[in-house]
Order: sequence, then C-alpha cells, then structure tokens
Amino acid sequence: CVVFLFGALAAQLGFSVLRMQSEFPDCEALRRVDEERWQRVRIEIEFESKNFLLHDHDLKGCDMIVCWKHNWPDCPLEVVELREKIG
Repeated sequence: CVVFLFGALAAQLGFSVLRMQSEFPDCEALRRVDEERWQRVRIEIEFESKNFLLHDHDLKGCDMIVCWKHNWPDCPLEVVELREKIG
C-alpha cells in the first residue's frame, strides 16, 4: 500500500506527517526546506500519478502527488515517485 510506504519513508524523504485522512487530499505534512524551515504541503497519495486525473481531484486543493509509479508526463504538480526512491 502506497500510504503505508510513504508513512514509513516520510522522515527519510524530509517530511513530517501532520494528518492522514480518507478525504482529498490524503495527507497534510511539513516538508523540510532547509535546516530551520518547514513548508506545509497538501499531498494526494495514489498508486499511479495519473489516478489523480481519474479521480477528478482539484489541482487547487493539493500541492503534490506521492505515488508508486509516475505515469502522468504533463502533471502540473510536483510528484514524488516512491519506486524511484527505494531503488
């Protein structure tokens, strides 16, 4: 499950998860910008990035997508592809 994998890797990826929920967006987190600064981000978690479109999510309600497989070449949001991160 991508949600579980992201939870396990969040700190290593520079995130501190504040809240997980079943509604859109799935996660609210702080992302480390530098040693002393954090940025609040709204994250949608999907198996494939293109599922964001299939689920008809609003781009304005989310800052980034975390997914297992990034298959949306023209995605206007930042995407973190987990399969790339774990090699």
